Order: sequence, then C-alpha cells, then structure tokens
Amino acid sequence: MSTVPQELDWVLKRVACNVEQVFDELCGEITKDVEAVNLSRKFKDYDLFSANVLSDHSTIVIGQPLHVPRVVVKIGIAGEAIAVSDASRKTDWVAKVCLNSEGRCILKLQDGTELERWQFRKRALEHLFFGD
Repeated sequence: MSTVPQELDWVLKRVACNVEQVFDELCGEITKDVEAVNLSRKFKDYDLFSANVLSDHSTIVIGQPLHVPRVVVKIGIAGEAIAVSDASRKTDWVAKVCLNSEGRCILKLQDGTELERWQFRKRALEHLFFGD
C-alpha cells in the first residue's frame, strides 16, 4: 500500500516546512530528550545534561555544564539546513529541511538519507547521552 497521498496541498505544506519551524520543533523535542535522560539515568548533579538555546535562537547547545571535561553538541541553523557539531567526536554534519515525496517534512542528509526528527535527534545526541 502506497503512503503517497492522492491529493496534497504541497505548496502550503512546503511553506510550512521551513528551517526555522523545524529547528523550533527540534529545540522543544531536545529539551524533552534532556529531561528524559536526566530522569532515567539518575545522574549526580554534576552529571546532569542541559539544553540551552542561544539568545539569537540560531543554535541549541546540549551538554553537561558541570562535568569536566565539558563535552557539548551544538545544533544550529545553517542556511536552509540544520548543522550538528560534536567537537568531542570531531564530527560535523548537516541535514537539509525538505518536503519528501510522501508529503512529510523531513531532514535529508547529503547522501540522500531521509530522517524523521527523532532519527535526527538520535543521530546527534545518542553518543553524548549514552557513549559509544
């Protein structure tokens, strides 16, 4: 069975599928992810994770602010894409915000892999939260 709708107001969907909207949704979801990992892992105060959006609302920084050495992941708007920088792993990658052929607003990696928002967050934060 096909998941492609027979009819879709693709123009309206595409207008709503923009980097600012997706980034805003990701920030809210990342905050919930941080709360969930902190509750589930029962960390000491110095091991608690935090997520802070910069004042210009272009980047969210996730890490353990009281933990030494300080390890953070930065996720931010980069043109029409969302960029991830993980200095501890020396990795940087981007995902473009796109409307896919099924009419869903997704994040697309440079190799064409399509990610739902939860998959993007898992890829960006799993190492930080759970290690290798």
